[in-house]
Amino acid sequence: MKYCAIVPCYRHASTLDSVLTRLAKYSLPVIVVDDGNDIENATIIEKTVNSHNLANERVTLLKHDINQGKGGSVTTGLKYAYKAGFTHAVQVDSDGQHCIEDMDKILKLSKDNEDCVISGMPVYDANAPRSRVIGRKITNFFVHVETLSSMIKDAMIGFRVYPLEKTVSVINKSHIGSRMNFDIEVLVRLVWNGVRVKFFETRVDYPKGGISNFKPIDNVKISLMHTKLCCISVLTLPVRIFKNAR
Repeated sequence: MKYCAIVPCYRHASTLDSVLTRLAKYSLPVIVVDDGNDIENATIIEKTVNSHNLANERVTLLKHDINQGKGGSVTTGLKYAYKAGFTHAVQVDSDGQHCIEDMDKILKLSKDNEDCVISGMPVYDANAPRSRVIGRKITNFFVHVETLSSMIKDAMIGFRVYPLEKTVSVINKSHIGSRMNFDIEVLVRLVWNGVRVKFFETRVDYPKGGISNFKPIDNVKISLMHTKLCCISVLTLPVRIFKNAR
């Protein structure tokens, strides 16, 4: 089992250094994806990556010329990691909201369950926007309908370990949303393909003044995604029951 970390970065150049510093304690190779940032942010990202490489950390920088969304960035990182020979990738957001100090916990769970996705289950602080908390509950309800299972405890957090062979295979054969809908859809499709998901509780911080890339249009995209997934779930249910019963 060979692990790396993937950090998609758009408009969070100012917090990237802290994220990479916290990750460095775990000696994981890191893949940072610059998702079409403006010149100012791109320059900071490149300088940050170079400074960590000078400190003998293994950080690779991939760049999108045009913004492709969080899902597009994670997909780029996952495919690169798989081609580079990694077996598992830890997804970590660049805004500093994830409790990276839970890395030992998430890696141990993954090593004990190497074919599973390991995902955080968020414990919110007092600054968590109420709209985001409610939106999560709505999404998790639909995910339970789409998978006919309560296996997925939370479908939106981006702090996860993916088994790369199965994940890249699912991505390659599916048209998965490339924006904020990615985290939800890829998890549903992995479960449809027989991959189990295990969860652990982890703190999620929403610092005051933090930059959010979540836009109102993302709610529309997520609603359309749930409509699509519910329809696919009904149409493919007999096939999935047969496949998973073998």
